[in-house]
This record gives sequence, structure tokens and C-alpha cells, in this order.
Amino acid sequence: MSKGRWRKVSLVILVMTLILSMPIFAQTANITKEEANRYKAFHDTYDENDPDELFLEALDRQFYNVELDIMVDADHTTYSGSEYPEYLQGHVKLYVKHDAANWPNTRSLHQYFEDLLERIDRNLGSVHGDGKTIIVNIDMKTNNSPNYLEVAKTLHAIFMQNQEHFSFGYVGDNNSYTERAITVCLSGADLLKDAYFHLVSNGEEGKLLAFKDEVYGQFDGRKSNVADYFQQEADIYHRFYAIHWKHIESGFELLLPGNWSQSNQDRLKEMSSIANQKGYTVRFYSLNGDDGAWYYKFPNGTGEAAQRWTQFVYVNHKLGTNHYISTDSYKDMTSLFNDFLVPLRDYNGKVEKSGGSQNGADPSISITDDNRVIEVHKTEGSFNNNLWYSVGNIDDTGYIAWTTNERINPGGGNKNGVQPHSAMSKINGSYAVVQVNKTDGFGSSLWLNFGILNNDNTINWFTNERIQVNRNNINGEWPHIAIDGNDIILVYSSSGTLHYITGEIALNEKRVNWTRTGTIGVSGTSADVTMKSGEIIVVYRNNGLRTVTGKLSTDGTVNWIQGGTIGGQDGLDPTITFLDNNKVIEMHTSPSTGLLWYNIGTVDFPSIEWKHNYIWDSGASSKPRVAYNSSNNTLVNIHRSGGTFQMWYNSGKINYPN
Repeated sequence: MSKGRWRKVSLVILVMTLILSMPIFAQTANITKEEANRYKAFHDTYDENDPDELFLEALDRQFYNVELDIMVDADHTTYSGSEYPEYLQGHVKLYVKHDAANWPNTRSLHQYFEDLLERIDRNLGSVHGDGKTIIVNIDMKTNNSPNYLEVAKTLHAIFMQNQEHFSFGYVGDNNSYTERAITVCLSGADLLKDAYFHLVSNGEEGKLLAFKDEVYGQFDGRKSNVADYFQQEADIYHRFYAIHWKHIESGFELLLPGNWSQSNQDRLKEMSSIANQKGYTVRFYSLNGDDGAWYYKFPNGTGEAAQRWTQFVYVNHKLGTNHYISTDSYKDMTSLFNDFLVPLRDYNGKVEKSGGSQNGADPSISITDDNRVIEVHKTEGSFNNNLWYSVGNIDDTGYIAWTTNERINPGGGNKNGVQPHSAMSKINGSYAVVQVNKTDGFGSSLWLNFGILNNDNTINWFTNERIQVNRNNINGEWPHIAIDGNDIILVYSSSGTLHYITGEIALNEKRVNWTRTGTIGVSGTSADVTMKSGEIIVVYRNNGLRTVTGKLSTDGTVNWIQGGTIGGQDGLDPTITFLDNNKVIEMHTSPSTGLLWYNIGTVDFPSIEWKHNYIWDSGASSKPRVAYNSSNNTLVNIHRSGGTFQMWYNSGKINYPN
């Protein structure tokens, strides 16, 4: 915010109209640590047992929005004596405290501003040394029947003492707002907001050193029309809103927020856009993980709350707005933002094309360099094993326009199978698609279909054959493949042991030449595999989630090197893929809730360091699969609905902070 922000309404509307009509999702996903921190808000920034500790910790953690609750004592005691500054003598005492107490024994409000001013002096003019303002929300509590005019006088005395560091504006002049190192927002009791404004209005200069918010709380009705929250343009005094998260996500006030749906994300984007257009800064509150009051916690704790935090940051980043999100889970939020390598979701939708939604089982996904998505699945039901594929185009918003949904039909004959999986590779300008499955008849023979993706989003399927190595048929369950250039690896389970096959794609022959087979040397189920530059990672389930790493040799054998757990976690149907910068992402379904979680790992081959164990999709899912294309930084996850055979996808970006 700056003085120049306050232009004529017509110009603001014109500029915002242009911005909102642009494909904002085309912007880069990279969010630096500093940008992510910019949106953090610290709820209740004090500790009544150690009053200064939390406030200083919030500053050390680079929060740009903090909250101090204030109250008076039962006797409305005034500052008196040498222990208090001269400018406060005779003014009513203001204690920083949340819980009701007749005679609080906590720190005085002016001491917190002394902490801020000390840092401003140390950091050459701003609290964090970066020239950005820090917003201090002062929430007036109504305990002990305060005289609001007397409270306003104390506040004004504190502000005037160091006014050169405070954002200011003049009553009646909407163009006079000037931002400085500290911006004060008066929240809580409206009577205090009114008293402060009248005090300043009747003063000689009419200089405002604090500004007010409007609060939409837990018990205020949720408006269906987002524009109804901001019916007027901001003026010189009313510049802020404090909005309970339930006004974004219906059900949160009952601790039943449900899935973070596309409609929720669109509502957040709309509210952020309109508030910014009208000249307001919003602080959303009550978004907690495992900390704070029980009635502010998400049902699945920090994992689910973190999904909202990251999506909130992403929406702000794409819109160019500067709203805030408040939490008591400050340690988790800081840890997440300080190492902001996370997936950011652009779109959540059904796999559907003209004519209806697509149902299926065991879907898998691939992404091309030219922003096309290939999906393969078995039709739904236990007695129908038709194999199908869909192809779609992903746009800048993350929306996938599915254009093709057809049977897999090499040689014109429709194919059946169970436990399908697929992968794709660009070879000599052509997109080769390999699909593997277990037979749908008796036995456990493994089969392969080979196709080429056409420009019209259809696939010509050329080859259907049993998978053999040295003319020996391969039998097993749950075959999964990964392709890197011409190299291909297939992993599968047999009698509880994981095995592998390697080979090369023969593009001209429209087939795969399998050359080597062997055991991975571990027992497990639900194995998935990814490969990059000869480095192989297999994820599987065996008393929890585990990985094993291997190196592909020139003769096709794999030297399996090291295994380990993923932070002691458990999950169903894990899936894994390489990202850029020696990173991998693993996703799985929670065995207890059905929600879809992700882990980010840093590969120092053969070891993997895992972090960011958070929820990716908070709707119940089944059989998730994930793919990533580094040429356009596109991530797509596909999965079945947890309760039906409807197929859904999430598309997004990976944030690589600069």
C-alpha cells in the first residue's frame, strides 16, 4: 500500500477489470521465502506467563501482521510514577491480555511498541530491515467496562510519541494515506474505533495514526454474494477487514469444513480480488492446525490447515494482493513458509468431456511437453474389465479440457485387463505411450499395449502382447512402469516379493524389448516407480510406507542400493515421481481418513530426505497417481473418488523458491 494507491475510483476499477480479465494462472508459481512470509499473521502475539516471549519470537520469525489484545483493570488505573514514560503520565493503563481479569498483571501496551521501535532503529528504518510495514492489530476487549475515550487518549499518546514511524492519513482526505514502518489497525470493540476517530477529528491536525477494521465473525451470517462483504470503497479510516475463515469455507464453524473444493478456491480468489479493488486489506483468522483453541482446529490438524495456508499464499501471489492469514500454529506455518518447496494447486475437477463425467478404476496419468494429459483406466465394476484412455489439454488456469475417451484397441480389437498402469515418453518427436496390465482372465500373466499419441488427441494403438524376457512369460500383480527416454522399468509383486524388468522402447517397431529381470530384494505391496537419469526410486507398503533406490546399469540390470521409511508414515497406494532440482514428490491415501497426502523428498542418491507431510486433497480419494512435466512445471494428480468410481484430478505447479 502507498499514497499512490488511492486514485480515482474509475481508474481503480479499470485497472482491476484488466487484471481480473487476464489469465492470472499463467504467472510463475515461484514464491520466494520472503513473499510467502509476507502473508503470515500471528494470532494472540503474547504469552501471559512470559509476556514478551511470543511477541519477540513473532518478530524473529518475520511475521508482518501481529495481534495484541488490550484491556483496562477494574479500577481504570492510570500511569503514575517514574517507571512509566512522561508522555503516559495520567493516562489509563492498557494491559496486553486476552482472558478476563479484574487486575491484570501483564505487560503494558507501550512496551511492545518500544520493542518495535528498537528493531526499526537497528534495521535502518523498518522492523525486518526490508522496507516493508508491519501491521499491529490492537483488539480491544470489553472486560472491566472501559471508558473508550480514555483508552483512545492513551493510544493516541503512544502513537504520537513515535509518529514518524507510523503510517498516517488525515481525516477527510482519502488521498493522504502514507505508509510507514508500523501500521496500526484497531479491531475488537467498535466503540473504541469510534472514540479514537472522534478524538482525532476534534484535534488540531486531524492526523490519524491508526485505522479501523470491520469484523465478520464466527456468528455472522455467510453471504452468498461475495461483493456484499465490501459494499463501499475504503476511506481514510476504514481500511481493513477481519474475516473468520468460515466465510470462505462453509462448515468450518462446525468443524466440518469438508473438501477444499474448486468452489472454495474460487470464492477465496473472488473475495481477495474485490477487497483489493475496494482498497481493503483482509486478515482471515481462525485457521489453526494442532495449536490454539479446539474450536479453531481443522479436523485433521496441521496437515489439512497447511493446504489452506499454501493455497491462500498462492492466490495472493497470482492476484498480486497483500492479504493475511492468521493462525496460532505459528511454528508450523513458519516452518512451511521458510522452506516453501510445496505443490500449489491450480484446479480441482472431474475427468469429464462433452457427454458426461468419466468413471473408472485404477487410473494413471502422464503429461506431455505441449500441455496434453493422457489418462488410462479400467472401466468401473468387478465384472467389466474394458481398458480405456482419455486425452485432454491443460490450460493456464489448470483446467483440463478432456477431448478423447476411447477404448484401447490395438489392431482394431478392444482390449481388457485389470490393474492397468501407463507411462509416456517423447522419442524423436513422437509421444510413445506404454500401458501394462494383468490379464482379466485366470492366472496372473502381464500384458502390454503400445501406442503413439496423435495431434488430434487420439492414440494409435499398435501392439498388444504378453510381457516376456528371453521368451519367458512374466506373471505377477500390480505392474507399474516408469520411462526415461528409451529406458523403461516395470516393477510388480509376486508372492509378496517385489520384482523388476528393464528394457528399451523400440519406436520404429512399436514395441518394448525387455532384456533383464530380477528381484528388488524386498517384500511389499502397492509398488510404484519413478526413474530419471538412470536413478530409480520404488515406493511400496510394508508395515508403513517405504522406498528402495537403485541404479540402472548399461546392461539393463539394476543395482539396488538402499531402502528406508518415509518418516514412519503409513498410507495406501503410494505414488511417486521425480521433480526438478533432485526433488521427488510422493502421494498416498490416508488409511484412516481417505484424504490424499503428499511428501516432498530431496534426493542425495541413494538417500532421500523427506519433509512436508501435508494434505494435498482433503476429499476422500482412492488409488492416487501423480505425474510431473518439468518443461512446463505442471503437476497432475488423478484419483478415484473415495466413495464412487468418479475420476477426479488436481493440477498445479511446484514452487521452487528463488
